[in-house]
Amino acid sequence: MRFEQEFIERVRESTNLIDLISQYVQLRRTGSNYQGLCPFHGEKSPSFSVSEEKQVYHCFGCKASGNALTFVQQYQGLTFPEAIEYVAKRAGIELPVSTSPKKNDERTLQLKVNAYAAQFYHDQLMQQPKDSQVWIYLKGRALSEKLITEHKLGFAPDHWTALTALLERQKVPLQVAEALGLIKRRKEKEGHYDLFRNRLMFPIFSPSGQCLGFGGRVLDKEQSPKYLNSPDSGVFHKGQVFYGLNHSAKFVRTSDEVILVEGYMDWLALVGAGIENVVATLGTAFTADHVKLIKRYTQKVLVLFDGDSAGKAAALRAMPILLEGGVHARGLFLPNEQDPDDFLRQHGAEILKTQVEQAPDLFDVVLNERWLHAKGSAPGKVELLDEFSPVIAGIPDGRLRALYQDRLTRLVDVPSHLVKQSVKAVKPGGQRPQAPEKPIEVNSQTVQTPDAAPTPRVFDLSRASKTEIEFLNVILFREVYLKEALESSVANEFADPGARALFQRVSEVYRQMPSKFDNLSALLANEVRPVETITRHLSEPYVSLDSDSGVKLVRDCLKRIRENHLRLQSKELVSNLRSSSAAQSAEQMEQLMNIHRDRRSLNRGS
Repeated sequence: MRFEQEFIERVRESTNLIDLISQYVQLRRTGSNYQGLCPFHGEKSPSFSVSEEKQVYHCFGCKASGNALTFVQQYQGLTFPEAIEYVAKRAGIELPVSTSPKKNDERTLQLKVNAYAAQFYHDQLMQQPKDSQVWIYLKGRALSEKLITEHKLGFAPDHWTALTALLERQKVPLQVAEALGLIKRRKEKEGHYDLFRNRLMFPIFSPSGQCLGFGGRVLDKEQSPKYLNSPDSGVFHKGQVFYGLNHSAKFVRTSDEVILVEGYMDWLALVGAGIENVVATLGTAFTADHVKLIKRYTQKVLVLFDGDSAGKAAALRAMPILLEGGVHARGLFLPNEQDPDDFLRQHGAEILKTQVEQAPDLFDVVLNERWLHAKGSAPGKVELLDEFSPVIAGIPDGRLRALYQDRLTRLVDVPSHLVKQSVKAVKPGGQRPQAPEKPIEVNSQTVQTPDAAPTPRVFDLSRASKTEIEFLNVILFREVYLKEALESSVANEFADPGARALFQRVSEVYRQMPSKFDNLSALLANEVRPVETITRHLSEPYVSLDSDSGVKLVRDCLKRIRENHLRLQSKELVSNLRSSSAAQSAEQMEQLMNIHRDRRSLNRGS
């Protein structure tokens, strides 16, 4: 959904950043700001600073920065529109009617029906006697009641209309529940019946905590299939969702790596053992959309699949998708065809953690496994070349491509030119192509990506000088410093176009709304890249500036910016003199003399 800038600002201003962040981080007041341990990377000494006055945060360790909306994006891995919806809902602000109100209403209703069903299944489980079949199974898998409750596991009773009756009492349109795969219309007579029956239920939540669908495991061996997932719907797409991400996101971010497992029980076993940076696929193929979701949180993946033939085949299918997606993938096959639950029971969590820490590249793991299968024969070597050449060709990083090509050459023991020829011979499209992200235009241009709401401007400060960055931070720190800057001619003297455009934006907003100076930093956090370049004023030396020293710093920055501006002008004129006519040269020489006079005057402090 696309949001107007006015609505985005209303949502952002509705939320106190201290209250929001305090839900996840213990903050302690230090001077005018608050400090705590950064939620975006592991640390023992607090380097995470939050300004209640400015409504922005900045970590001086990992450089994470932004406002309320960017915090929700970064912490929960949401898209910009999802972050706006989350914060709006938290603040009790009704979302604007979309251009497709019918579609928006359907989604809201589907999420509500899933929430009813999730609560129903969980209540059913908690009401079952502890000697019932479902509780005996859970105890056999060593799942604690705390873990079961925290993750809302449920039970679909062995009854044809238990859920249907609830939804009818709640006056839920049954066609919605039918579209979600919760119930099905009877063929020979009127009415509906429940699709999930006598199953252990796993609700699947979005990163923001909305129930998207379900997985159900049989309790009776004669039932089939063993696992039954919700079908794709308006809110649920199996190839774009992980089980457990709503819980594990913060652990993934802190450890800067995600452990990828195959199923619900694997996830629960690991989390129950204290290994919490883990997500699970839903018993379906791993997709490029999964990689995009992972990259919201980390660039590192450890594939921990079962040691049986199915697990190894799944790892082989996932490997090219991960490598094409540009993530660093490691891999671990558990011995004796064990799954993570089996391994934990036999060896314990500490041994598994050690195995995880020492896991090699996924490429090496899969290549070695396939090499054993090829048995060193000439046809086997050719088979490996055919199998791995498209994988290597699809890697976007040329350096990594070359390294993996070398590994394939050495392991398979063939001349290097054969491997290079095989890789070079891969035709475009031989691998699943990774759709390139649409480039973001900077400096007062609209930004639009497939899943992001438009933001009015993006100012690129990645090449701005230290002086220009320092100047922008000090004028955002106190209003008196901004007023000093606005009385100067600096607007035309920035060397960096991004810094120049940003100063113009600051001037424009402040002159329109001078009473909202304190909101400037939070407003710009959605518009500046990298955002940490304008949140440094949360730290020393800015927070210790008194009025006089602050004004002095502003004037010093102005002097350095103007001096650099004059130097660049002089350099350009000297360069142009060589190709100028006599008349032009005389005019340019006069301009040069004026510049030199201005530089001498500037250095004298006039």
